[in-house]
Amino acid sequence: MKVESLRFAALEDIYSNYVSKVGSVTEIEILDTLESLERVCAKDIFSSENLPGFDKSLVDGYALRALDTRGASSSMPALLKIAFEVHIGKKPDKKLIPGEAAWVPTGGAIPEGADAVVMVEHTQGFGEFVEIMKPVSAGENVMKFDEDIKRGDRILEKGTLLKSGHVQLLLQLGVMQIEVFRKVKVAIISTGDEIVEPWQKPDTAQVRDSNTYTLKAWIEKHGFVAERVSHVKDDEESLYESLKKFLNDYDLIVIAGGSSIGPRDYTARAIERLGKPGIIYHGALVQPGKPTIFAMIGEKPVLGLPGNPVSFFVSSRFFLLPVLRKLAGTNDFTPVPSGFVILAKNVPSIQGREHFVRVKTVFKNGKIFAEPLFSESAHLSNIANADGVIRIPLGVEGINAGEFAEFYQF
Repeated sequence: MKVESLRFAALEDIYSNYVSKVGSVTEIEILDTLESLERVCAKDIFSSENLPGFDKSLVDGYALRALDTRGASSSMPALLKIAFEVHIGKKPDKKLIPGEAAWVPTGGAIPEGADAVVMVEHTQGFGEFVEIMKPVSAGENVMKFDEDIKRGDRILEKGTLLKSGHVQLLLQLGVMQIEVFRKVKVAIISTGDEIVEPWQKPDTAQVRDSNTYTLKAWIEKHGFVAERVSHVKDDEESLYESLKKFLNDYDLIVIAGGSSIGPRDYTARAIERLGKPGIIYHGALVQPGKPTIFAMIGEKPVLGLPGNPVSFFVSSRFFLLPVLRKLAGTNDFTPVPSGFVILAKNVPSIQGREHFVRVKTVFKNGKIFAEPLFSESAHLSNIANADGVIRIPLGVEGINAGEFAEFYQF
């Protein structure tokens, strides 16, 4: 990996030249499928069964031969004999012959001899007979036995982040255990002379450490393992010793605060002492989140996140989370917007940077509007009030009120 030390990078460059080159964990665990949510599938999984496994009705109605309904209408219905009733969950033990129909509920099995189902709304019963007032074609209102999943189909690809729909599909196919990659382990190092613990009362010019404890909870919410391993003062030697101590025991080191550009940038110096290639990018062309450090020690990623709360939050969302997903072995690690919102006010761009603006969303007249929350990056209340951010790409001269913008939900 080529070192681009002390060079700012655009978002796309960071994803393609840094995040994409982060290796993934290789250790595999076997989990019960019910416990696999938010884990990453470690091997391709193929179906050993057809799904649904039988021809089934998609509606309440009458199973029959489509040929027997040809020309049927409300003025000249087709008259068929009701041969029997299909019960849900039971395989029909009788066969339909031409001129017969069988009542079948939604989800019921189609009896042999039938190739379609006419909806009950288009029928009228008369004792042992039923009038069909609308023709159907072969296969209408029927799901074939292998229409959903065919035996041998790949149902999960290696690198898939397992969601509830995946778990439901696995259980439907009787897959009770699954191989997943082990959880990524993250070490968080807090820095700063002014930082005290959340349960301590700060003196004048001191602040409680909300960043690292919130980050730990946020990382774990996304399915990873995180530990706040230490707090160090604004001192290069102390940070270097802490980094060296934890580097080999975790998959990723996150340094919270202390990231800046200038003579007091002890974070960059401490990282560089750890080994090659060292710092890849020192700063991102984004606002907020500009002073983020992207480093690699051997194959181990190290991130230095800015200390200002909003910058810290945005950097975690758009830089740290993609690295975590790449480490976890997921196929898709780049952030995608939750959707698009209509801006309630004009939002100017920041020249030469990608701009992420915190917004509050409002649902009005069937549309989602976003109210920008302008503030400095040190305003913590801004994060609590925001529902997410909108993105103004690099080179775009702002977005006007009434126009659509990409929205990323917090």
